[in-house]
Amino acid sequence: MQRPPVQQRRPAPTGTYRRPKKKKNKLKDLFSNPFFAILLVVVIVACYVGIRRSRTIGNDYFLSGVYINSVDMSHYTKEQGEKILNDWADGLLSAQYRLTYGDRQWTFSPRDFSASINTEEILEKAWFLGHTGSVSDRENMMVSLKYSPQEFWTEFTYDEGALKSFISSIAQEVYVAPQNADILLDTYNPVILSESKDGLALNEEALFETIHNAMMGGHTQAIPLPVEDKPAAISSGDAEEGLQLIVSYQTSLEGSSSARRSNIRTALANFNAFEVKVGEAVSFNEVVGARTALRGYKEATVYYGATITEGVGGGICQASSTLYAAVLQAGMDVIERHNHTMVVAYCKASMDAAVSEDAQDDFVFVNNTDYNIYIYTDVTRDYAIVNIYGRKPDYRIELYSTILQNDIKNTAIVTVPDETGVYAYYVDEYTLKKEGKLGRRSMLERIYYDWDTGLEVKREEISNDYYEGERDVYWVGTHPIGTGQQ
Repeated sequence: MQRPPVQQRRPAPTGTYRRPKKKKNKLKDLFSNPFFAILLVVVIVACYVGIRRSRTIGNDYFLSGVYINSVDMSHYTKEQGEKILNDWADGLLSAQYRLTYGDRQWTFSPRDFSASINTEEILEKAWFLGHTGSVSDRENMMVSLKYSPQEFWTEFTYDEGALKSFISSIAQEVYVAPQNADILLDTYNPVILSESKDGLALNEEALFETIHNAMMGGHTQAIPLPVEDKPAAISSGDAEEGLQLIVSYQTSLEGSSSARRSNIRTALANFNAFEVKVGEAVSFNEVVGARTALRGYKEATVYYGATITEGVGGGICQASSTLYAAVLQAGMDVIERHNHTMVVAYCKASMDAAVSEDAQDDFVFVNNTDYNIYIYTDVTRDYAIVNIYGRKPDYRIELYSTILQNDIKNTAIVTVPDETGVYAYYVDEYTLKKEGKLGRRSMLERIYYDWDTGLEVKREEISNDYYEGERDVYWVGTHPIGTGQQ
């Protein structure tokens, strides 16, 4: 069997042996090239800057992050934003409002009161962001708005005076005057003559606020007028309560002459059936007038400084003093009051009120209560009386006179010539005729008590007064020294 032929091996090549080279990756080599990496960064930055510039420079839209009245303006060009804002403002300014009261109505729009909205100013401020300045400024603004959005609000303004005048004209149309209860000042006490009726009045402040809020919010629904009842200043109920006898005060006429008693009656008659309105001030001298014989006044005892003499109208100070104490007890305020130079006998210390035409001393009081008061007077043989009608005060009021010092001696004297020589004969001879009353210091307090419990609520000092002592009266002789007595 023939053997297969043996395959001969190829002889080994002669010379140096080398492996075959692989092909190089050019893309990888490109990225690993540092110069190429630098170039790539530059290109990316340039693209980023270009994109940012394209979003700011020459952009016709408001930047993202800009709002006007809570509206995102980045969706609009400047022209679109201007139209939207102006259309909205025009609708608000031209809106029609209707006021109603019963079957009556009044219409108006904000333009009637010169209303305006600063749309142009706000648009310019909003557009300014990112559309002015250098490229860098615009780019920085875009980044800033991303983290801190900017909100702009328009301002609605109008002529408040014109609106108030409009409201006042309506108020006059709907006003119905209330009618007070008519009170007749009868001779002895006030009497209700007719009942009161309430009126109607527009609450102008409330309507102003309602219209203001409606215009600001653009709400154009019908607005009912806030017309309210206007109570009568003196209702029938108030009149009944205000006709209570709240004070009755009297001073003694014991020892008074008929002339003095007549003067007191004449003076107080001016205050009989006398109405004092709320807030009204009353001057005793103005009401009583001049003290002359033609007006019925007579000569009687009168205090003149630290002496007692005779004069026309003597005794009138007792009329003013009686009224003074009654006014205080009624809770009213006294504007002017003067005490006498000396203590008087008809009332306690500090409860007097001296008046004088010569010295221009007056007694003035004011009705500081919430209701009219009515004064009635009477003079009997024994008393000068003042009654005050009104509404029962919140507290029972009493007056307290306190003597602080009671031994003030007047060192001056009054001399009376003794023509008879019975009490004093020579010119240097003095004999006491009448010892003057001592002077004093005193204080008057007004004390308020609770009607139900009787407990003291408060007290106030009304006056702190000084009274001179009365001068002693001496007889003095009229004969020269050395002449003999007959």
